[in-house]
Amino acid sequence: MDKNIFISSISFSGSSISDIVKIAEQNSLNIEFSSGLPYDSSNINIFNQFKKGLKLIHNYFPAPKNSFVINLASSDKKIQQASIEHCISNLKVSAKNNLKFYAAHSGFCVDPKPDSLGGFIKFDKYYDRSNHIEIFLDSLKQILSQANLLGVDFYIENNVISKNNYVNNNYDNSLLCCTSDEINYIFDIINDSRFGLLLDTAHLKVSSSTLNLDLNAEVNKVLNHIRAIHHSDNNGLIDSNNILTNDYWFLKFKDYFHLWNHVIEVKNINIKQIREQISILQ
Repeated sequence: MDKNIFISSISFSGSSISDIVKIAEQNSLNIEFSSGLPYDSSNINIFNQFKKGLKLIHNYFPAPKNSFVINLASSDKKIQQASIEHCISNLKVSAKNNLKFYAAHSGFCVDPKPDSLGGFIKFDKYYDRSNHIEIFLDSLKQILSQANLLGVDFYIENNVISKNNYVNNNYDNSLLCCTSDEINYIFDIINDSRFGLLLDTAHLKVSSSTLNLDLNAEVNKVLNHIRAIHHSDNNGLIDSNNILTNDYWFLKFKDYFHLWNHVIEVKNINIKQIREQISILQ
């Protein structure tokens, strides 16, 4: 398998981490261990012992015993600090395993409940977006200080705003970094060689549709910040993690593919389908 192509653990939905590792070893797959794997005290040991393929940690893995939503822009100091500590802990795990980077989601202006992620996030109180951006920047600076000491890159992933969330919250978007303008604003302030963007193409497709933005122009505006890609597709309305086809819209940027690490983030696919997804990216 190409050293820069990984399969997200969500592709094996319902499988335990032990089963995922076994499948990966039998089929020479590189794995991104991501959100969705329930808490188990043995998870990190199983991750550390996985040696037969390349690996990455993403966002909420390993899930903590007491669940919470990572929010690096939270005005709740306890949530912000827990989020920072989770990211720094994963940078340390990444350093221990000689991994190049760790990536986490961009922040929110509200604090969603764990069971609302991927669905409708209702907010009914006033918030100051500029204040949450400042909190986000403060969190990033703290994390990147540790990233530089550890020699591991830290990337943020663009958020997704669906039409359902946008319309039913009075055409307001409480999620940070859904657009190229806001992503570029963050990168203009955080000038750090270890800081990068993990571009989720499915998130960008939905957000661009919701906010009436030109999808290809959005990519071009952030090209110089991209270090890694999450690949999946959808209908432009919801982030459904559908399979890639030969008509996958992001293939028009294939001239840049050799510069990035790639993660196939398609849900519930078998080994034959995984091979087909890899072939499309190659």
